[in-house]
Amino acid sequence: MSMSRKKTLPGWNPKQPSARLRWRRAVLVFALVASLATAWAAIGAPDAMAAGPLDIIADEHGYVFSEALDFYLSARSETAVIEVILFYGREGTPLVRRIYPEMEPGTEIEVSHTEELESGQFAPGTVLRYWWRLLLADGRQIDTETRTFEYTDTNQDWRTIEGTHVDLYWYGRDADHAQDILAAADQAVERLQDEMGIPVERRVRVYVYNNQRDMRAALSSRSESYDDRVLTLGVAVDEYTLLLLGTHRDAFKTVAHELSHIVTGIATDNPYTDLPRWLDEGLAMYAEGELPDDNRYALEDAIEADRLLSIRSMTSYSGKASDVDLFYGQAYSIVSFMLDEFGRDKLVDLLAAFSEGMRQEDALMRVYGFGLDELDDRWRSSLGLQPRPRSGVLRIPSPARGYVLVGV
Repeated sequence: MSMSRKKTLPGWNPKQPSARLRWRRAVLVFALVASLATAWAAIGAPDAMAAGPLDIIADEHGYVFSEALDFYLSARSETAVIEVILFYGREGTPLVRRIYPEMEPGTEIEVSHTEELESGQFAPGTVLRYWWRLLLADGRQIDTETRTFEYTDTNQDWRTIEGTHVDLYWYGRDADHAQDILAAADQAVERLQDEMGIPVERRVRVYVYNNQRDMRAALSSRSESYDDRVLTLGVAVDEYTLLLLGTHRDAFKTVAHELSHIVTGIATDNPYTDLPRWLDEGLAMYAEGELPDDNRYALEDAIEADRLLSIRSMTSYSGKASDVDLFYGQAYSIVSFMLDEFGRDKLVDLLAAFSEGMRQEDALMRVYGFGLDELDDRWRSSLGLQPRPRSGVLRIPSPARGYVLVGV
């Protein structure tokens, strides 16, 4: 039985169980006694009544969204239980937390644990799994059956509509707006698939919030002052889930941008390395469609003044606030150049190389036959600019590649 609470935690106390749990326990005990009596009558032998190693009286869980998870176990055993361990984690991942709750050893035990959560620690829609491990005095170890439950934002009355690639969760009265966002989300995923060749390997969930206050409970908190000053339009909170501020004027571009991060992340997932930021953000900007004006103006000014950021410096984000618009404008321009110049199939091969955990220099060399600096030179050339001067390198023109780099 799953219990969802919105205000306060009941806080199970093994020595003073709630009236609801006492009633439930009484019913279960009555049912157990009745079944044993039936077995006695049918078999007629005391040995047939011997209980198994462990009887689970109650195994319950509950949660307060973005605040806490609650777990409770009541069990009876012929042999004393000397230790209980709780395991829990996300469904589909091998990682779990191991918790040793306080308990009184004995043949009848009650154990509870409240796990405090950070804001945004688990995304809405996350399926959690848990089980208990009981260690008996005779050395036996018994695991209970693994149970799962969906952890979601119980503060909203969610409705669901299904698209071609996206499941959209929304609340409120504006069903038409929800349908429009779903259409924009599906179009963005199809563009990633058709124009850029990024495979769509599974469905994505989008939770649409109507205001910043409602959305805040589902977001990771940085600091109170930061949260008060910064408006989050959309964010991918796990591999398959996007939170979106659906009432903002940029909601349609935001859903396309963030879905690109999710879909690309699924396609290139590996335990070794992430995509370089220039490529990840470039794909996301391209998925939006037309380049926004602020990014376009910053890019045009940088081209005119020949002060473009090097692609190598864009492997991670720039630390300068003044470079933000230019960073995203350049990322879009680089990806557009790669698609126009070398085609969709090459980009697909590049993402496949990254999915193997290759570094960007090695991945580019394998797919395109040149590294990061030559990509920078070719992209600059497409914009009418000369190659970037680099210390310690002599540039010799080459008919095949344009330039050959020789150390000096």
